[in-house]
Amino acid sequence: MRLRAAGGRRVGSWLALSPIALSLFGCAGELASEHDADDGDIAAIAQALRDDDTPITAVTDEPVLSVERQHACAVRLDGTVNCWGTYENGQSADGDPSGTFVQVSTGASHSCGVKTNGDIHCWSTHGIGFSSHPFGSYLQVSVGGDHNCGLKTDGTILCWGDDWLGQSADPVGTYVQVVAGINHSCGLRTDGTVHCWGNYFANNPGEHNETLPTGTFVQLTAGYINTCGVRTNGTVLCWGTSGAPQPANPSDTFVRISSGPASTCGVKTDGTVDCWGDGFWGGTTEPAGSFTQINPGGELHCGLKTNGTISCWGPEYSAPGSSEIFGRIEIAVSAGDQHTCALRPDSKVSCWGSDAHGQSTEPTEAYRQIAAGRDHTCGVRYNGTVNCWGSGAQGQNADPTGTFKQVSAGELHNCGVRTNGTVHCWGDNSEAQASAPTGTFKQVSAGYLHSCGVTTDGAVDCWGDDTGGRATDQAGSIFNTFRQVSAGMDHTCGLKEDGTVDCWGAGAYGEAADPAGTFTQVSVGNDHSCGLKADGSVHCWGRDDDDQSSPPALKFSQINAGKNHTCGLAENGRVFCWGYNFSEQSSPPTRIYAAVGVGDEHSCGVREDGSIDCWGRNHQDQSSEPPGNFTQMTGGVAYTCVLKASGGVLCWGNDEYGQATEPSGTFTAIDAGDYHACGRRTDGTLQCWGRNQYGQTTVPPGSFFQVSAGYFHTCGVKIGGAVDCWGNGMYGQTADQAGPFLQVSAGGSHSCGVKDDYSVYCWGSDSLDQSTAPSGSFFHVTAGTNHTCGLRTDYTVDCWGSSADGQNADPAGTFFTIQASGDHTCGLKTDGTVYCWGRNQYGETLPPQEL
Repeated sequence: MRLRAAGGRRVGSWLALSPIALSLFGCAGELASEHDADDGDIAAIAQALRDDDTPITAVTDEPVLSVERQHACAVRLDGTVNCWGTYENGQSADGDPSGTFVQVSTGASHSCGVKTNGDIHCWSTHGIGFSSHPFGSYLQVSVGGDHNCGLKTDGTILCWGDDWLGQSADPVGTYVQVVAGINHSCGLRTDGTVHCWGNYFANNPGEHNETLPTGTFVQLTAGYINTCGVRTNGTVLCWGTSGAPQPANPSDTFVRISSGPASTCGVKTDGTVDCWGDGFWGGTTEPAGSFTQINPGGELHCGLKTNGTISCWGPEYSAPGSSEIFGRIEIAVSAGDQHTCALRPDSKVSCWGSDAHGQSTEPTEAYRQIAAGRDHTCGVRYNGTVNCWGSGAQGQNADPTGTFKQVSAGELHNCGVRTNGTVHCWGDNSEAQASAPTGTFKQVSAGYLHSCGVTTDGAVDCWGDDTGGRATDQAGSIFNTFRQVSAGMDHTCGLKEDGTVDCWGAGAYGEAADPAGTFTQVSVGNDHSCGLKADGSVHCWGRDDDDQSSPPALKFSQINAGKNHTCGLAENGRVFCWGYNFSEQSSPPTRIYAAVGVGDEHSCGVREDGSIDCWGRNHQDQSSEPPGNFTQMTGGVAYTCVLKASGGVLCWGNDEYGQATEPSGTFTAIDAGDYHACGRRTDGTLQCWGRNQYGQTTVPPGSFFQVSAGYFHTCGVKIGGAVDCWGNGMYGQTADQAGPFLQVSAGGSHSCGVKDDYSVYCWGSDSLDQSTAPSGSFFHVTAGTNHTCGLRTDYTVDCWGSSADGQNADPAGTFFTIQASGDHTCGLKTDGTVYCWGRNQYGETLPPQEL
């Protein structure tokens, strides 16, 4: 299988740690590591898939942060849950819950979360029924007073716990969201209308019978005794008892809102926060900064910022560590004909590939779903309106009126599901492919000359050209209906509730054959089909002459097939594409750097404007990015140092031995070892700082033109070319070398240098062949813990030594510079992009991309 990305590889990749998973975008080194989460790995409900083949579900907008009166819980990027605050009722008495989750909800006496396999898990020391775990597969859970409600994958709602006011009565119908207050519950129906039950609502006990609002909504939130909703136009409407102070309707428009015991806060379209209600506990205090979620509690209030950190305030203030990153990957990718588009973590659109018709021209607005067609693109805004751009020869780039839950872009036409469940199509109608039938639908897919949709009762209804049977309706069975459909050129495939896939229509390449096994998503292109399995692997079938049916061996959470290429969102948040790449539609754009540096488990790049990006482990804030103008970066174990444009040094992160306490003065270069760092001053002398257990920071006299800090030793090239080393020399790694040398690198227990004839010579430990240098000519050499890499005079890279994590693999392409640390290496390629390889436990080999 050939994989190509920008610069010639067949795989392109993109990282998105959303606003939920924010931070770094990138294509990099090795193919991503296998997913190792428990609880069934990636299941259908683990992500709210936001491409044109899958409807938007409630979990798309369900917060990963939840705050009660004095405690809070949030979902980390890896799916684990962190809870903090005061736990009077054992809401987290036994510590953070085990397993991985996609959503969490906290209550006054217990907490619940939806795990990645769709199970609901609740925890409390009460042992009462409201903290029990219901059976079934769920998209979302909401904790009320002494009751809970969960939204199942089939759209129905199940409630359990205290029901003395009818708050746990299961409503009829299908829904996209459920919220629970103290003694009432509300659900957002698939048509956007609201239904509530329990106290204060008609035909249920209580002093008041409140009137439900009319109109359609896109999100709900329940406080103690009130409810608020975001309308399709972004305005907010609140309702509840006449004595509640917070049901005042703000005048601004919002993306998301959340109600607490006595106040409500909302995130506006620009990321700022507006709060209203009772401000006694600071509930109406509006924090500065840009947020993706806000959650007022009682004495504790928290918000998820756009950088993935959580900010909290209030009289019972407590918060997780500043280096903790929270969120859920919520981007999606959509592959068209010769272009591809994706939603960034900030809900903005990035496109790459052909822009001949403006189809890859990126709008500036925020979107909740994206769909790429032949030469055009459409997106659903957060207020439900649809915007299309690109080719409009058949009217396919026209913006339809009304509000939509989902849109699908086909060859020359589009179809969308309105908020009331009806389907509207526009564009080319030469074969009646834009003549949508009546009735209500859960999802729609626009193909080449036909369209298909899944009705609310689970049947597939198709219209348009039926050549070869591609538009033949599918009824399913009473016990096994359809939940998703994807229309291609000459064939169609549908995903059933039991996970099996049925395909129909013409299949000259086998693309219409029913695949074996069970799946969580299906997506079809012109002559190929791909399915996402429950374990995250992808299986494709049909035409493969451009490798469009040859996916990489990675774990994915979402896939989308274009005409002759396919893209998928990997479980690590990166986008990989495979298949036809004539217009670079399989190659996401790449961020350009001027320099690269690595630490033990993190990496950083200096951008052309002097700012830096860091990625990888951040438990000591070593990957935090300070503002400023820098020329060089280097890192050790959990700390980072940069050289300012002014020649000064700035360090941060782990400072256990003073290694992050920067020296004064001006320097021309710096280098970090595991727990110590060294720099060359402008007068040619050296200064080292940090751990000095073996004398590794005790600098010998003399002038040097280069220095390298290793694990417990340091080496420098003196004026004249001799190498002087000091520190731990247990394996002979500090033996001085006469040279002359051009450059030296100190590794774990070995050292290597480039001699003046451009050959490489190594000394010290050779237990894993890390000191067995290859022949040939090199410009530069860099030593990691137990491996070494050299930059040859033809700008290719040769590595040797330990292969435990692939760190001795030779990367393809040409490089300007390389740097190794620990068990990985990063290099600055001749096209300005960064490529990393080796150990990837914390994402240290996944640099960002420019999206």
